[in-house]
Amino acid sequence: MDDRAWKDTRPWRRLGPLAGSLLALVLAHPALAVDGVIEINQSRALAGGVTAGDFAGFPVNLNVSGSYRLTSDLTASANNGGISIDADNVTLDLNGFTIYGGGGLIADGISMANRRNVEIKNGTVRDFTRNGIFTNINTQFLRVIALRAIGNAIDGIDLQGQGNTIDGCTSLNNGASGMRAFEGSLVINSVARGNGGFGLALIGPGGYRSNVFTGNNGGDANVQVSGGLQLGSNVCGLDLVCP
Repeated sequence: MDDRAWKDTRPWRRLGPLAGSLLALVLAHPALAVDGVIEINQSRALAGGVTAGDFAGFPVNLNVSGSYRLTSDLTASANNGGISIDADNVTLDLNGFTIYGGGGLIADGISMANRRNVEIKNGTVRDFTRNGIFTNINTQFLRVIALRAIGNAIDGIDLQGQGNTIDGCTSLNNGASGMRAFEGSLVINSVARGNGGFGLALIGPGGYRSNVFTGNNGGDANVQVSGGLQLGSNVCGLDLVCP
């Protein structure tokens, strides 16, 4: 064998173990886009480690403040939610993708408890065995923007904390309310259609405007909205003035 050719191959042979170590390092850390956003896809969800303390599989646990973005659809495993937000000051961009429920026991598409200043936007959450989005009563200042909640067993969007905003969302064919929000919340520019309960339920002082609620609560002849104060024009079934 030519000695020069033999020497040229030696560095490539040494790269074998190094390449394996580099691959392991990449898989062990969150995938960061060039703009600093942490990216989430089905493979990474199943592998775990999206943030520290995120175990393999579902739900994906977001334990660190920051920005996150889907780069594929997510399909949760049976009996599990899709994403659990466990930090304040989080922005979750579904990036046009869908989070699908996997059936089984009670599970929410995206859930959080005792959090503040969270934004969820731009995608679809569907077919979960409880709610599309759920927050507990101590979660405040949440913004849900341009989100579609479809075919979830109970509510499409259920925000039980205070001071939340629902803007430009669509809630279709959920088992109970299309959208539910609590004290100090605002619902604007949204559509609820064909939900088993009210198109919108506002608990405590809250306002809504520029929305369309039709075919909910058993049909257009029935009450489409419960609670809240009209701050502008809305459509409620056959009535241009919501109660």
